[in-house]
Amino acid sequence: MTSGKFKTAPLDTMARVVTVFMILAAGALPFVPRVAMYAVSILPLIILVTWLFSVTGYSLENDTLLVKRPLWTTEIVLPPGAVTQEEPEIRNGLLKVMGNGGMFGYTGGFRNRKLGSFRAYATNWSHAVSITSETDSFSIVVSPENPALFIQSING
Repeated sequence: MTSGKFKTAPLDTMARVVTVFMILAAGALPFVPRVAMYAVSILPLIILVTWLFSVTGYSLENDTLLVKRPLWTTEIVLPPGAVTQEEPEIRNGLLKVMGNGGMFGYTGGFRNRKLGSFRAYATNWSHAVSITSETDSFSIVVSPENPALFIQSING
């Protein structure tokens, strides 16, 4: 494995639509008659928290994947012998188990037939790269701007 920094892929169409819709809804909500005040304040809070958990980049350092966030970095130790591959069909049968399904990207728990349960730190499903290890029950998906270069760096 080689070290390196990687940009995230740009938001895909669905993530852009969801993000723009939620921001517009938050801006319009105060002008809707008879809307409870907690509703006016909760939507901007949801947007803020979702943005804080969004993915802004990735770094590889030795056997650790660093997922960059707006205010912190999530460290993920990659198991020895992890298999890395592009996942162009990841959307087939995709189910969000718990997490964010589009606002500023896709983060949290997901499931599909091919990978089973996995954690996503992605911005664009068409750039999806899985990192899995059957021996450690480890499965994550990321979406670097250049999936081939990212895979090459991990496989070293």
